[in-house]
Amino acid sequence: MSIAHGLVELRSIDQNNWYACTLLEVTDEQKEVFPIPVVYWLAESAYCGFTPLAIYAGEQLVGFAVYAIDPDDESHWIMAYMIDHKFQHRGLGWAGMEELVRTIKEKYDCDKIVLGHRPENERASRLYDSLGFEEVSQNEREVIRELKFNK
Repeated sequence: MSIAHGLVELRSIDQNNWYACTLLEVTDEQKEVFPIPVVYWLAESAYCGFTPLAIYAGEQLVGFAVYAIDPDDESHWIMAYMIDHKFQHRGLGWAGMEELVRTIKEKYDCDKIVLGHRPENERASRLYDSLGFEEVSQNEREVIRELKFNK
């Protein structure tokens, strides 16, 4: 799969790019709000039915995303999303998330996408707000947001 749109392209993760994905990292201060390394998400995706995607700007790998469909209620979740620390502050986070939302919506014709982030992750909160994700619940560990589509 290779989906080009705007600044970024989402690509499937395969034998040619999986290792490069494991080398992606957030900044040191972001590790407190995005503590799980990419290699974990790749392993979990292989065994739990998640879909991992590499985010490219041209031929440069810049980020990583994982989405899944909840088997209990068929809701569409963005499980993980990150832009490597070397490529932040260039609009790639916004462009990548916009492309990820478009891809999930088109592929599954769903009426909403759900995601969660830590309450202290203010950058994620601003990004998701700017894309229309609305907070639906919060506890001390996680903020849950939904982006609803008109059908």
